[in-house]
Amino acid sequence: MASKLDVLKAANKWDKRRFDYGDADCCQWAGFIVKELTGVDYLESFNYQDETSAYKIIEGNGSLKQTVSSVLGPPSKTLSDGDPCLVRMSTGDLMGIKLGDKILCLCKNGIIQIDQENLICGWNKCHKR
Repeated sequence: MASKLDVLKAANKWDKRRFDYGDADCCQWAGFIVKELTGVDYLESFNYQDETSAYKIIEGNGSLKQTVSSVLGPPSKTLSDGDPCLVRMSTGDLMGIKLGDKILCLCKNGIIQIDQENLICGWNKCHKR
């Protein structure tokens, strides 16, 4: 299990850049943090370069939740710091990373903290290497 400090160290390694589907989006952010913490690249099978191709993958699986579940398995009942999470916002669903009682998400305005009341589900995948 990752500690808050482990998650913050991983987040500090993120190369801040303009939001761009396939490079710097909510899924890439969550995948980066999980890879930093576990050494496993869950995104290697997803190849998308823009918003259109990202949504084709999501629509092909039925939803973002189903897309993530196709790789990570069913959502977990318990979550720890560093685990990938899905949150619902007024603008749509976002992937993020659990940190304490918040979910850190990358959106077009940068990294934001989302309250857990917006949590749809999460996947307990963040075990230290």
